[in-house]
Amino acid sequence: MNEEKKFNEENEEVTEEVTETTETVEEKIEDAAEEAEIAATTEENIIDSVPTEDAEAPATVESLNADITDSAEEAADEVSETVNEAEETQQDTENIASAAEGAADVVAENAENAQEAASQVYGEVVKENKSKKGAVIAVVIAAVLVVALIVAAVVMLAPTLFNKYNRMGYVDVSGRTLGEVAEESGMELDEFLEQFGLPADMPANTTESAAYNNIPLSVMAKTYGMEVSDIKEMLQMPDDVTDDTPWGEAIARVTLGAYVGEETFDQFKEYYGFGDDVTVDTLWGDVRQTVDEKDREERIAAEKEAKQAEKEAKKEEKNEEAEATASPEATAEAEATPEASPAE
Repeated sequence: MNEEKKFNEENEEVTEEVTETTETVEEKIEDAAEEAEIAATTEENIIDSVPTEDAEAPATVESLNADITDSAEEAADEVSETVNEAEETQQDTENIASAAEGAADVVAENAENAQEAASQVYGEVVKENKSKKGAVIAVVIAAVLVVALIVAAVVMLAPTLFNKYNRMGYVDVSGRTLGEVAEESGMELDEFLEQFGLPADMPANTTESAAYNNIPLSVMAKTYGMEVSDIKEMLQMPDDVTDDTPWGEAIARVTLGAYVGEETFDQFKEYYGFGDDVTVDTLWGDVRQTVDEKDREERIAAEKEAKQAEKEAKKEEKNEEAEATASPEATAEAEATPEASPAE
């Protein structure tokens, strides 16, 4: 009985192992079949995905090309915009540099006056007190005067630098402001702006040059007693220049031959120092900066000469007054005093 029981138990164990082995083999067969099916499907997909010579490019490639084209156009627009911003920045820099040059002239002139004042103060202090302390005080006074004048110049020029019309690139040729021109014309600023068709928000510290170049073409033609069509024909302006085009923009598109005149063109070139690259077909807008800068420099030089002449005239006048106010009694006494007799 024991042997039979043992045999049955061993038989059951073998049966279980066989069953487990069979199931494992069946699972492997199924897995192999699935892998074979996947491989076949993959091969078909690979074959189908390879384009033939007559086959068209997949839609995804066309889409990619379209995306690349769009990206290139966007990049070109960005580059163009960047270039425009760079040009505007350069123009703003030139305007600020021009204003800074004017500030430097003001500071230099005021510093010269401060130096003269400090020299006078120094002389008086040294007369009263010849100690080193007096000399130090005079130097400190001179330094304070120079700093105060520099600050005053910066404060004076700040409104000009932040005036959007003064930053449009027009050189300040005359040195006058819109407010000064309106006052000399006996008009209020708003009346002046309305009469010449200028923007209502244009400040009084706008340079005369900027205001002049912002006058509409229609108003400018009327000022010269002409019709817009006549002035356009005379200066050979392009057709897209309209009545509302600012004078500065309209005249910038006129050739030198039409604006200066071909008969005086050679003298114009020589006076402003232009080379052979400037011809009668060159646009006024391409040379305006150079012309206006030279005119501005000549105006500043003439003003300095006039101030120097005025200063010398005042100095001479003071000397003449000093001589005229000399004491007549002292002069008479000096003439009446006998010379000392030589020692015997």
